Amino acid sequence: MQEEDGFTRWIEACAAGELLGIGAAALWWVTVDRYDPVPVGVTAEWLVFFAKAMSGLIQGLTLGLLQGWALRRQFPALNLRAWVMATTLVGIVVWSIGAWHAVFPPLDGDPLLPPVETLFQTAVAAAGFGLGLGLLFGAAQALVLYRAAGQVHWWVAVSAIGWGAALPCIYVAASVGSAEPGSLEIAIRGLIGGIVSGVVLGTITGLSFAVMPARRSA
Repeated sequence: MQEEDGFTRWIEACAAGELLGIGAAALWWVTVDRYDPVPVGVTAEWLVFFAKAMSGLIQGLTLGLLQGWALRRQFPALNLRAWVMATTLVGIVVWSIGAWHAVFPPLDGDPLLPPVETLFQTAVAAAGFGLGLGLLFGAAQALVLYRAAGQVHWWVAVSAIGWGAALPCIYVAASVGSAEPGSLEIAIRGLIGGIVSGVVLGTITGLSFAVMPARRSA
């Protein structure tokens, strides 16, 4: 019963973390864009870059805190502070890459990600991006998790698969609907995409609990 409660709590934490973390990070990014959409001068460009990179801090802290809170039920020896730091570090790195490309675009004008034209291409591209993102999150989090659980190599694998399956939910939800959506439709898309992606991520990564035995606290 306790294992089932821990699994359910983990899925709920991932759903809340995806919805609140990515939602707040994206909202901050858009706010920075509206404040200074075309920064003029080196100082302004660097300020906008660092401001946009802060989106990773927002997502990492939100997701890391919620995941860590739920994960400690399954693995009591988990270092919550280290887990949050690892998750936040990856978030900052990934959002910083996007921020750099947005503020300092390449001279050849090539996009950061290949252009997509259909919903299927959107899902495939998001899945590929998710696999890479999951590997980063999984590797960084496994360095913390190994002190609280055994066989943590499974965590890297399920994180890659989980993120690879979760991100298409967000991108597809954001792509369907009217061509010029209003604020309400955008909010609904984000709500559905965030919750579904979080449930998918939590369900897939939570399967690793069965093969990662908890270590005793020192």
